[in-house]
Amino acid sequence: MLKKTLPFLLAIPSVGFASGAKIDFLNFDSQTQFQDFAKDLTGALSTKTLEPAEPLGLPGFDIGISYNMSNLKNDSMDHVSNNGGKSIDTITLHAVKGLPFDLNFGLDYSQALNSNIQVWGAKLSYALIEGGTLYPAVNISANYTQTTGIDALTFNGYGAEVGVSKGFANFTPYASLGMVTGNVKAREDNTGAAGPDLQDETVSMPKAAIGVNINLLVMDVLVAFNQIGEVSTYSIKAGYRF
Repeated sequence: MLKKTLPFLLAIPSVGFASGAKIDFLNFDSQTQFQDFAKDLTGALSTKTLEPAEPLGLPGFDIGISYNMSNLKNDSMDHVSNNGGKSIDTITLHAVKGLPFDLNFGLDYSQALNSNIQVWGAKLSYALIEGGTLYPAVNISANYTQTTGIDALTFNGYGAEVGVSKGFANFTPYASLGMVTGNVKAREDNTGAAGPDLQDETVSMPKAAIGVNINLLVMDVLVAFNQIGEVSTYSIKAGYRF
């Protein structure tokens, strides 16, 4: 299944909207610029909600691959890269496993296109309401993300949210609301007017997500929109949910 969907998702950026997002150096003229960059990075790299709220159950799983385009609010990538763009576009591998007691546990791995940014993520959700024919599923979830591959800085983030979803035939729309916190720490000297030592930035922002999972019998396709702070992310995911 993934062999069939991977070429499709990898071909999406070729239409021309994928942009470079390498982080090679730090060149900020003020601490405020670094804070704006931290907000952009947190919005782009924090966990995206790309599954409904229903518990999978012990035999269940949700695996897939997604393409995600995160539109940055600030021109912050110009301060860390010679090829900085206005978006960070990622390909993400997803794996979620159902556990006892209405728990789901998932792992994500993301690679930003044309970039040295790699992100690992983990998430755990609990279904407050399993959902049924006449009522929706409701869950609470927590997540954590951590970058690798970047020498100039480190990023990690965490968040929590409440989600709801309801299946109709082969369509399962869902929505969620929560909060995200990101921590950005410089590991190299800053070459801009702000001086060599940038203070660590911790930013907290609201998160909202909507989407729909479509079961096509042989596979599942999901389209979603996530808003973290002022960073909007459009996603398409192909995989299998059982």
